[in-house]
Amino acid sequence: MTTPVVSYLGWHGYRNLGDDAIYDAVTGQLPGVTMLDLPRQPQDWVAATLSGKRRALRDAPLLVGGGTILGRRHWRYMIGYGLSQSRHAGGYAIGVGVEDAVFQGRRSGSGRDELSRWGPLLSRLRKVSVRGPRSATLLADMGFDADVSGDPALLLPRPDVRPEEGRIGVNVGFGDDLWGHDPGALAAQLAVAVDDLRSRGHEVVGILMNEADRKWTRTALGDDGVVIAPATPEEAAVELGRCSLAIVTRLHAGILAALSGSPVLTLEYQPKCRDFAASIDDEQWLLRTDAVTSGAVLDLVTGMLGEAAAIRDRKLAAVQSLRSRLQTDYEQVRTQLQLAG
Repeated sequence: MTTPVVSYLGWHGYRNLGDDAIYDAVTGQLPGVTMLDLPRQPQDWVAATLSGKRRALRDAPLLVGGGTILGRRHWRYMIGYGLSQSRHAGGYAIGVGVEDAVFQGRRSGSGRDELSRWGPLLSRLRKVSVRGPRSATLLADMGFDADVSGDPALLLPRPDVRPEEGRIGVNVGFGDDLWGHDPGALAAQLAVAVDDLRSRGHEVVGILMNEADRKWTRTALGDDGVVIAPATPEEAAVELGRCSLAIVTRLHAGILAALSGSPVLTLEYQPKCRDFAASIDDEQWLLRTDAVTSGAVLDLVTGMLGEAAAIRDRKLAAVQSLRSRLQTDYEQVRTQLQLAG
């Protein structure tokens, strides 16, 4: 029997644990499948042609990896090209995020009514589901209905770990930009909050999702602070699961923490953080980066620690509900590929 081939469009393999988490989750749903990355750059296409990989991608269904992809011009071109290679096999976009044009960062790629151009492309996909309710609303506003299934990384196994009393994890890192456009001011406010938390007896540790996080996480923790650089998403999920509470900016730091139900204060650096928080009814524990003060952080942390048990129970139930929806979506892919469930 020939091994099924899937053409994968994502951004894994660059030591950004969020993208790697999505890829690990997707491959876990499709055992026995050969996943081939759809080339993203012109030189990649040349290499794929010479190696024979391009021929192997023909008629393979396209699977669009999660992340904030819809509404970005570059990804529209890439998905269109991937579908032209897949031809009658079609494609899937499961648990993807939609770029919210209300935020314009340095490399957003979502201006000039970009999202309004996506309708014909999305209609060619066999299944489109999105990360959260804001993504669904953005698509509905341009005439396309999509279910909310949650971020694919929620399909990773729940880490076998217990929270440690008083351990607080901190992650400070950004993509192309953030609300307020001033990472230094944000990190400085966090540094004041971290000092106060330590004075109350908390152990504060930095947890990186990307090596680029080190600078700002180190600024928040000080030179003598412990900073952990997990090698895999699974290791990051364990470290976040060990925390009694986490304070994070990176979207997937919050998502991996949710696998354990960990209370998370999300410093919303872009709208995608709110999109995910809304998907698990966690919006009350959001603080936009242009509104961060040490006092606001400490007030929210105090409130969360007082409700930690209830937060964990509610979050675990919400995550399980989304996992079920994601599994249903991937069952459609497995059926097309004639894989066992």
